[in-house]
Amino acid sequence: MMPTQTRLTKDMSFDVIEARHHLLRAIRHFFYVRGYLEVETPYLMATAPPDPYIEPVRAFVDGKGPFFLHTSPEIGMKKLLSMGHERIFEISKVFRVEELQEVHSIEFTMLEWYRKGTYAEALEETRRLIMASLRALAIEDREKYFAPPWPVFDLGELCLEKTGMNPLVMDRASLFAALKGKGFPGIGSHEPWEDLFFKLFIQEVEPKIGCASPYFIKDWPAAVSTMAKRKDAHRVERFELYMRGIEIANGYTELLEPDEQRQRFERDNLVRQGQGKKGFPPDEEFLQGLGAIKGPRAGVSLGIDRLLMVILDKGTIEEVLPLRFTT
Repeated sequence: MMPTQTRLTKDMSFDVIEARHHLLRAIRHFFYVRGYLEVETPYLMATAPPDPYIEPVRAFVDGKGPFFLHTSPEIGMKKLLSMGHERIFEISKVFRVEELQEVHSIEFTMLEWYRKGTYAEALEETRRLIMASLRALAIEDREKYFAPPWPVFDLGELCLEKTGMNPLVMDRASLFAALKGKGFPGIGSHEPWEDLFFKLFIQEVEPKIGCASPYFIKDWPAAVSTMAKRKDAHRVERFELYMRGIEIANGYTELLEPDEQRQRFERDNLVRQGQGKKGFPPDEEFLQGLGAIKGPRAGVSLGIDRLLMVILDKGTIEEVLPLRFTT
């Protein structure tokens, strides 16, 4: 039985709690009818993935610690995959040290799921999930924005079109020289390749896309995609979904090689150290379990709050949180 459709009009005052309820119910229905198992994984972890650009919230228990609130359920869910579970999803609170801004919150709600297949199949499933959710939470006068097809851009080609350079095939020295040659502002002589790439993408590529519908960007740099399978020497099999300029979802074909995953964690710890941050020891249970997962596998994480922002046409994440953490 399909979830009851709730139609919203632009003049209708709709309670955020009720809207969230209908959205979560539609998401669960989508996965239940496709044979997915809903799971729960621990929020509290002894260590954290050493992502240089995501900082976990630390916690102390009875004077012991620090422990870490998970920044996503990825580590726990892959441990479940290693036990033989094939199609799983989880809706959970996740925690990151973030500035409280328009689309950021220290605590937010994430959907994450894993399936057999590659990022190409996961990309299509992401589109189907969102369209199914929209049908359950229909909004008058906005269906046109969500109408398919949704463009899929190749990141390297997109950068070349918008900036005249493809940073994915450039080393750090050549990228720095190219940015300096174009008079690019605010770059330091010692910034790593990753920081230079993100500045170019955020300042010169994102603002120029201007798409009138949701869109995907695929094939991201290996240097900023620690847990994704390689596509070639420079890229991994990864996509991101954007709506109204906001990143909504991130998915990839999973890296299932324990030795390579360990090396990537070591590289990320070196980057963290260069930023003046502490590194994190690897989760050995996670690394040992990777080898037991039979691929290919793909996973996707999706921000529930950001999706609700777009559906309800809100300008900040605060407007879709019934209660928000404040300091």
